[in-house]
Amino acid sequence: MKFKNTFVLPDLDYLLQRRGIINEKVVVISIIGKSSLNTFGLKVKPLGRIFPIENQRTSKSFIKGSYDEEHQIVYLHLYSLLDSDLLVEKLGGFNNDSDFSEDFLTTYDNIKSSFCRSLLFLFYVSHIIILSHPGISFDTSYIQYFKALDSLSKKLFDKICDSLKAVENLSSDWVANGRPCTPRIIFFFERANTLNNISIKKLEHNLEDKIYHILKKTRIITTTGCSLFAIPLNDEFVYVSDEPPKDRLSEAVKGLIRDCQPGSAMQVEAPFSSQPYREKDFFKFLLVHVQQAKNEGFDDTVSSSRHQHAPSYFEVPKLGQWIEASKCLYNLIVKEDKPMTSLYTDTRFSEQRCLKVLPLAIAQYQEGLPSYYAKAEHEARLAIVLGLFRAQARGPKYPQFELKLEMECQAHWENGRQQCEAASMTGNPCKRPKHSTDKEHISGFIYNSVCDCGRKIGQRDDPYTAMQANYLFYQQMGKDCCSKLERIEFPIFEPSIKEFKAATINEADESMSILSDRSTQLTPEVEKGLTRQPSTTEYLPGMLTLYSPLGFLPVFSSWSLVCLGASSLYSHNVGLPESHHPGFLSATNYLLPWDVTVGSKSKKAWPVVSKYGSRTRRGRPVTSIPYSVKVFIGVEYECPSGHRFMLSAPDRMLKAAPNSIVKDTGHKIAESDMPLYFPCSCRAGKIAQLMRLHVVTPKAPVYCTVSPKVQPAAGSPIFITNSDGPKKLTQSAYWVLRLPFAYEADKEHFKQNLTGKLLQGAFGVIEAEY
Repeated sequence: MKFKNTFVLPDLDYLLQRRGIINEKVVVISIIGKSSLNTFGLKVKPLGRIFPIENQRTSKSFIKGSYDEEHQIVYLHLYSLLDSDLLVEKLGGFNNDSDFSEDFLTTYDNIKSSFCRSLLFLFYVSHIIILSHPGISFDTSYIQYFKALDSLSKKLFDKICDSLKAVENLSSDWVANGRPCTPRIIFFFERANTLNNISIKKLEHNLEDKIYHILKKTRIITTTGCSLFAIPLNDEFVYVSDEPPKDRLSEAVKGLIRDCQPGSAMQVEAPFSSQPYREKDFFKFLLVHVQQAKNEGFDDTVSSSRHQHAPSYFEVPKLGQWIEASKCLYNLIVKEDKPMTSLYTDTRFSEQRCLKVLPLAIAQYQEGLPSYYAKAEHEARLAIVLGLFRAQARGPKYPQFELKLEMECQAHWENGRQQCEAASMTGNPCKRPKHSTDKEHISGFIYNSVCDCGRKIGQRDDPYTAMQANYLFYQQMGKDCCSKLERIEFPIFEPSIKEFKAATINEADESMSILSDRSTQLTPEVEKGLTRQPSTTEYLPGMLTLYSPLGFLPVFSSWSLVCLGASSLYSHNVGLPESHHPGFLSATNYLLPWDVTVGSKSKKAWPVVSKYGSRTRRGRPVTSIPYSVKVFIGVEYECPSGHRFMLSAPDRMLKAAPNSIVKDTGHKIAESDMPLYFPCSCRAGKIAQLMRLHVVTPKAPVYCTVSPKVQPAAGSPIFITNSDGPKKLTQSAYWVLRLPFAYEADKEHFKQNLTGKLLQGAFGVIEAEY
């Protein structure tokens, strides 16, 4: 046979350039169906030499053709993703291509839609359709395609006829029928090499009966004469190939082995390059139908005694006419890339199922909702309804509707039902509906807190700013008690202009502060050289820390240092009385004695004379002797319920004996890091916070000092009261240092953290100079 080079539709211009063949009458044969693996989409291998084997890389269906000049036959070969090689390559893209956003079934719907449009085009331009099967069983999935094609054909019929009117030299019957004939379909089956010729023939007849019965029962072929295709009434239309499958690589290896044997020569037979003589020949089988088409045409419409029909229209067109009609129909049918929803059985079922479950899930989410609620409530309800939806929804549309469910629930929550949830200084969310920043936050939590001096308990709202937490509450509480007491003020920002502002803290300022304040112990000489006058135009935005740059002060003090009165206010036998210090847990209201040894440097110190006289070494007079002073100190913790207690060690709560005897001393709390948070022994089991340092100074020539350094979390800045060093306390007095309720640095707020601690060195004693 003599063949032209292959072409790909709709590019048919090169055929029109051959004037000698344009007027030849041609029979059009289309090859459709599925191909087996490792055939590169090639179907009907006995005709495979018409189309050279090549790796077709495409994601859509396309039609390749070739013209047989010897027999005046146009062959059209449909390649699609129903071919195994192309489908496997497409599926590999799901793992290799990150742009894939659809699941397999949705992609497969697009594959089927593209395949059907190409298939419908072939049914309108062909005389013979060869439906290829890679096995020996009829693929009933084609029934779905045929029904979808029949429905689409009826929808497009008027458009097809109108389009063909514009093509010159077409007969009126062709235009009226939309095609040159009702095509005849032939079924080709591969891989029957295990059967002999008699068994194959019997198999062919059985397949014919079954296929006819299926097509008749499903009304694919009817007696009305307007079927999508027809099957021959008296001719064979099933061909089962007895040609064994060939693997080119294995054949080459076997040939090499045979060639290596003594006296052997390798016999090379290129695939499909020639057809050796075989008793069973598909091309001869096909030529029977071709000759019938050329001579009398096909009249395969099934009739019954009650329904007689006129002879079917059949025309063998000239090649030029066929080319123009094919180009016209290709643009109308194939290029119109509209989905064929009748093929989307899996996705349609999934969509209908999801549409049924979606409103049930939304109603479940909205059931019993308050007027506004927090994000945690929203997420908890969403998780419940997603579980309900997941249990009842099915198929490829599930992810799409799951996202829609999430968006619906999110929109319902955001439509005026969001809770503010702004976190307080203690980490509690605001309970009010979402509001603007000019409205006050309210978490709903109420704490029992004690004033600066510890003599009065009051309720406080959960604070949202450091000023509310550390300053305003204590100012309000102290109007009746603390405001009248002697106190040592800590330095704060004092503006010199009306338009003062917060300082901009950068890393360079922090680094300088760390180097000057944290890594060195400042002597008076060094401190004098680094002292910087406080700014009167810019204030420190947070609390004072060792990281704070020099020269900036906060606008208010978060600490308080007050004197309750004389040291006689505290009796170690009685402890802190409930009437003056309410809220203490039983047997925890005691300070601890701390014996500190100091050396006398007083110029008025009298020499001590030995009783053995001045001549002996033991009686030599001295001018300075060390002595010990007793200081009472305490670290007080306060829980949110207002319970108070002291610690006797970093890991132990103070407990006095039943006879009010305290056996512990203050050395451990004075010389150790103390926890900033400690569990309260109340029934609620809440966490108490270190809030006060108690110091009862002795009546001796010494000064007790306080210099607390608090690190609220591991790795956090170290908060201090001032940068001027320890504060000296007056002698023979009872002093209370109140610590901040909340800790906020320049850029960060530190919530309750069990790693927080009061660093050692908060208490000190120095000898007074006269």
